[in-house]
Amino acid sequence: MLRGLYTAYTGMEAQQHKMDIVANNLANATTSGFKQDNVVFKSFEEVLAIKINDPQTVSNKRIGKMTLGVQVDNIYTNFEQGALTFTDDPNSIAIEGEGMFTIASLNEDGTLSERFTRDGSFTVNQNGTLVTKDGFYVLGENGLITVPQGQMSITRDGSIYVNDELVDKMQMTGFDDYSALKKIGDSQFLKTDRTEKTDFISTVRQGYQEDSNVNSVKEMIEMINLQRTYEANQKVLTTYDSTLENVVNNVGRV
Repeated sequence: MLRGLYTAYTGMEAQQHKMDIVANNLANATTSGFKQDNVVFKSFEEVLAIKINDPQTVSNKRIGKMTLGVQVDNIYTNFEQGALTFTDDPNSIAIEGEGMFTIASLNEDGTLSERFTRDGSFTVNQNGTLVTKDGFYVLGENGLITVPQGQMSITRDGSIYVNDELVDKMQMTGFDDYSALKKIGDSQFLKTDRTEKTDFISTVRQGYQEDSNVNSVKEMIEMINLQRTYEANQKVLTTYDSTLENVVNNVGRV
């Protein structure tokens, strides 16, 4: 009976974990370049159940296998491309196809740490350096990209021109296994030992932004289903609790 309490509890905990993921997806439904996260559940490994110390059996009797509930197995990111929306902003860049922009954060020792993103909502800071909306540096083939005053245009291969003069080419890359990237923040990723860079073969679109690939309607439906499943496990927990209370208060008096 106590095993049933534990099983209901694991179900509630798993649904709560997925609810957090769904809520985060909904919160970022309008975040440029955001990629939806999903949860995979699995049951706890089966354990062998044996009946012991039974005077009616000569030896311990095997009565089958059982599992102790459910747990989160994996959280994965859906890298499907979001819709491209025209913005008419020359600093707004989108990638049509696979691949990512290479950006960098500045470490305390002055070195740069690479990150990758699909969010091309760029701007030029007070130093004339091309940065993301969060202040991370956008990297080019020659390092940081300094944009002089003038009319900026970006070709389909990521080359940046100002007043028809080549300034730099944005450093973009593909990956052999996007699922092995480590997600940090809302729309940034880190390379891991399980994935390798590949050549960038997609197209850059200036004046566009890539919308989030979250389907708000589906996420709302999923949230309702999660709530119902959570309540079902909660009822199981309440039923077991009432049964145990009845055993303690009534059966024990007989």
